[in-house]
Amino acid sequence: MKKINRRNFLKGSGLVSVASLGGMQLGFAKQLLKGGTGDSNRDLLVYVFLNGGMDGLNLVPPRAGNDYTQYSTVLRPNLHIPNTMSLPLNGQNAFGLHPSATGMASLFNSGKMAIVQATGLVESNRSHFEATRYLELGTQGASNSGTGWLTRYFNSSLHTPDDAVMPSIVPSYNNTDAVLGDPTALVMADPQGFSLSDGHWAWGNVMQDVLAEINATPNSLAQLVAHQVLNASDIIQGIDWENYTPGNNAEYPLGFFGEQMRTVAQLYKSDVNLEVAYVPTGGWDTHVGQGTGTTGQFADLVSELSAGLYALYQDLSASHNGKFTLIVQSEFGRRAYENSDQSTDHGYGNPMFVIGDNVNGGFYGQFPGLAANQLFEDGDVEATVDYRDVVSEVLLKRQKNRFLGYIFPDYSDYTPLGLINGADLSPVYEVDYDPIFAAGFD
Repeated sequence: MKKINRRNFLKGSGLVSVASLGGMQLGFAKQLLKGGTGDSNRDLLVYVFLNGGMDGLNLVPPRAGNDYTQYSTVLRPNLHIPNTMSLPLNGQNAFGLHPSATGMASLFNSGKMAIVQATGLVESNRSHFEATRYLELGTQGASNSGTGWLTRYFNSSLHTPDDAVMPSIVPSYNNTDAVLGDPTALVMADPQGFSLSDGHWAWGNVMQDVLAEINATPNSLAQLVAHQVLNASDIIQGIDWENYTPGNNAEYPLGFFGEQMRTVAQLYKSDVNLEVAYVPTGGWDTHVGQGTGTTGQFADLVSELSAGLYALYQDLSASHNGKFTLIVQSEFGRRAYENSDQSTDHGYGNPMFVIGDNVNGGFYGQFPGLAANQLFEDGDVEATVDYRDVVSEVLLKRQKNRFLGYIFPDYSDYTPLGLINGADLSPVYEVDYDPIFAAGFD
């Protein structure tokens, strides 16, 4: 793809009229929203969201005992992963991993991945739209919030630098409500296609010079927008996206998820103050054609996910060991029973995954069991762990933000699981949080 220079980027843009390609939306005005000196040496949080409802029972299948018997003979006689095929995990006999999840198995067996069983919303919701919106907004049963949970995370952060260039990115063609109301979030699916719509070629030089002069020292919101656009254009187009060499000889998988992971790595390594990457990836709604073993739709999805997570870990650990954490979540799991198409329908409880050098590898949470009297509403894996406990432990211990009541408005009972190392700060649950007075909480 042709490389786009700064001059072409500006052609026909006008002062604040931003027409985008590749799903790009530019954030702005960070310094107008919050104060504090900041900390440029920040951990990176990579939040991978598996849109569609990932089948956790086949990604982390039972391997032994009553749960395996129930899973393989009663619940999923045609769809189960045989214990002769599932990948064994160190120190764990009851559960394994899908045979296509070789990278994730390697991370777990080297102590770099925690699996938290049976997580979910406090109240079940089998609607993709509603469950996803509740998770992205960080609310429980209320979908009218004007801000997403990551927006409130940044608003309450005492460590994000005021002049952070790109504190958050969504490497996708679509935005997410997780960053709703955050004018600093950069939504960009294709870095090499980062451009504005072109105007007449003859205006290019004049437009370039005029915009640079007008917005050199922005003193209005409109000028700040243009100033940020110019800066982002310079930085992104200055990165050699085509000739990137990953650390540790990491190999990103083919496909869009691999591209998303590579984009995150390159931006983080480019020292743009990247603090959070929210990575949505779809295709997990496997009502039909799910497949078993190493073939079929689900196996392909797992293979790409596993390889992408493993590649990102390998890549970043070569230069940023101990400075990043990955969280993997879906809006809900699938039904414990296979359906008439030998696939699965919308369910409830599901595993989450936390990956990094500061992770205490192993299994966490209480798996509720698969016997008939243990299933939620006669057909789903029960959720026994509030997903916010998992996210909050990372926010507290690695991202140094303890304003949990502001980030998750109806949350007041954080229970650490011990899945990650770091200073366990005392949570603050005040809902009416004002970032102006953030420094008063220490």
